[in-house]
Amino acid sequence: MRIIAIVGSVRRGNTYAMVEAACHALKDSEVEFVHLKDTEIKLCDGCLTCDKTGKCHIKDAMTDLLPRIKAADGFIFGTPARWSLLSGELKVFFDRLNPLALPQGLKGKKAVIFSVGQTEGEEAQSIRLAARSVKYFCDNAGVEVVDTVLAEGCLEPDKVISRHKDILEKCKKAGLKLARKVSKC
Repeated sequence: MRIIAIVGSVRRGNTYAMVEAACHALKDSEVEFVHLKDTEIKLCDGCLTCDKTGKCHIKDAMTDLLPRIKAADGFIFGTPARWSLLSGELKVFFDRLNPLALPQGLKGKKAVIFSVGQTEGEEAQSIRLAARSVKYFCDNAGVEVVDTVLAEGCLEPDKVISRHKDILEKCKKAGLKLARKVSKC
């Protein structure tokens, strides 16, 4: 079982902690941890050559990541909520997965989604919408979302979530749920 965990944040803060918690729970699985801030991914230029060739002409970190993503069984996607959307970093990553779109290279894979933001309660709609934008990507790619964890009230950028042990526990459980679902395939 191979899982790729993607941190769609430039900070090593709340989103990172959520994804890291799930990865620690998956110690018996092969997990690749990708922090997009450490990964040089250029913007998609919309040439659509990949629709015919299945390959992207842009040479950057995605050149090496694409085959590993295609070989993965599941994903952990973590994003901060920005303007009720997923992060720009995660959106660029999703855009660059286009070589896998037409051959349906992601169809049947499984994922969990983590979304974090500063609002709480009724005002936390932005966090729910950010998670929903990741789910839209998964739906379009044929990836089954098996769980979603939302973290509210995380205003400070660095490790405020460490005070929310219940959220980190939910992330661990979501990771284990992903592993169980992937192992049944």
